[in-house]
Amino acid sequence: MAQFIENKFEEEFVSSLTTQYRRKKIQLVSGEDVTFDIYDTAGQEKYRAIAKLYYKNARVVILVYDITDIKSFEAMKNYWYEQVKDIQTENLILAIAANKSDLYEERQVQNETGEEFAKSINAIFVETSAKNDSGIDKLFENIGYKILDPNFNFYDEEEERRKKYKNKKKKEEEEEEGNLKITTIKAENNEKKEKPQNIEQRESFRVTNKTFKEPKKNSKSGCC
Repeated sequence: MAQFIENKFEEEFVSSLTTQYRRKKIQLVSGEDVTFDIYDTAGQEKYRAIAKLYYKNARVVILVYDITDIKSFEAMKNYWYEQVKDIQTENLILAIAANKSDLYEERQVQNETGEEFAKSINAIFVETSAKNDSGIDKLFENIGYKILDPNFNFYDEEEERRKKYKNKKKKEEEEEEGNLKITTIKAENNEKKEKPQNIEQRESFRVTNKTFKEPKKNSKSGCC
């Protein structure tokens, strides 16, 4: 929440006490403004009864887990989802943030595992990093689209984005390969211009440039 609201990351972990509230307005690419009233509820067991008071009327629920901790994923899946799945808000939007993507070398939960569960509950899914500010804006932008259009399909949009990215990457690689060929051809041509002719070539050149003389006709004595 600190990264999304204030563009900053706290190195030292500070547990949420009861509930923190913040507000932020964003503008989507399509031009519409969306204002988020965000309640960050405490996860400790002693605060869970209080937390329910805040999320029972929620329009959007973002479930978060740590990709480097399988227990975190299981708690999100088996406890927190069970707590919010029966919220009676019309057109409730669920989203999953797979956090700490910057620590991919310590990953215990594969991207496919999180995405598969998200699809099973019809939730938006984005891998994020609060530290590197990666994926957070994308998460809230997709939530914004879903708020404005209940029929918005995150996975269709994501697939379209992936296709565009692949096509762009392919085009860049083809252009790079083409430029490399042009550079190689130019380099080869320059090398040919600068390369001195070998002995055989020079001798051949001299022979072909000699003045041609007709052989003497045979004399009567048979001598040449």
